[in-house]
Amino acid sequence: MASEKPKITVVLNDGQFQPVTSYDAQRLSEFPNNQIFDLSEVSQRSPEHHKLYWSVLGAVVRSTGKWATSDHLHKELKMICGYHQRIISEITGAIFYVPDSIAMSKMNQQDFNVYFETAMMKLAEAIGQDPMELFEIMPNLLKKPPLD
Repeated sequence: MASEKPKITVVLNDGQFQPVTSYDAQRLSEFPNNQIFDLSEVSQRSPEHHKLYWSVLGAVVRSTGKWATSDHLHKELKMICGYHQRIISEITGAIFYVPDSIAMSKMNQQDFNVYFETAMMKLAEAIGQDPMELFEIMPNLLKKPPLD
């Protein structure tokens, strides 16, 4: 059964692993010297960049009405940007396309940068303007009081 405790996180500094938080330090202190650990590299993604992507999609959906939700737009962008897998059914021979994930655990920052730029370019083509402009305008429109 998997542990309910969070994983211990360390960072490599000058060839030495250092705990990231006091929780990590406490957990490490519970182990004897010479304990062997099985480490996995964690790619660091920018949460701010990820949030920007979803904010832009939300602004585009609200201002254009072309998509029902930002999730619908997101799925379409992944497909038109080529972030999908082609699957052929062994039973029927039918071809299916399944979108890839852009989750932080599935895509590193460098790959996300490429995806983001491609998605913004495709989105600009679809709506006839830079989607970042809508993102910058939308917060101001939402704050304005209604006109009488």
